[in-house]
Amino acid sequence: MKPEFIARQSRLPHGWIGEIVARVMAFETDPVNCWAVERLALKPGEAVLELGCGHGRTLKKILDQEVRLAAGTDPSEVMFRLAGRRLRREIAQHRCELHLGEARQLPFGDKRFDAALAVHVVYFWTDPRAEFAEIQRVLRRGGRLLLGFRPRNEKTLRDLPPCAYTLRSIEEVTTLLLQTGFAEAQGELEQSGQTEMAWVIARVGEPVGS
Repeated sequence: MKPEFIARQSRLPHGWIGEIVARVMAFETDPVNCWAVERLALKPGEAVLELGCGHGRTLKKILDQEVRLAAGTDPSEVMFRLAGRRLRREIAQHRCELHLGEARQLPFGDKRFDAALAVHVVYFWTDPRAEFAEIQRVLRRGGRLLLGFRPRNEKTLRDLPPCAYTLRSIEEVTTLLLQTGFAEAQGELEQSGQTEMAWVIARVGEPVGS
């Protein structure tokens, strides 16, 4: 099992240890983040939001897809600084926005984004319905949300300590999304070596009466 102090740093990197953890995470999560960007199937001109943008590498990959805007939020000051340094040119060009804060209170207007993603983040949301409601608010009609996470099973229960990780199955996550008002939510499992990843994509429906 991952040591508790590392698990807590994974949840919210802080201090000098957080700087080290952030750099390790950037290396370890890169393949999964690449898959996430591919799965979103971004189109030129779209506006995209990453929840828990961390080190900013994934936002770089998103900007390579010729999107109009890539925005990111993260509650960690360490991650916010790292991403700001990595993306300073894109921020100056107004192609990228970064915000320090929680996903349950997003600093964006309604229906601003075409797509959103959150990879290895949903474990840290105590009651994801609050975050899902906010994400739905800032997505346009037909907008999509992609979640990538390690699902609840015997291995993840052994690997990830409950002090920092709340593990859920695909069925639990899709149910919460539908309860929050997403029109549809579908998930699948993907095996990569010894690691099993869950992918759930949800879409915002047409408003009632449209």
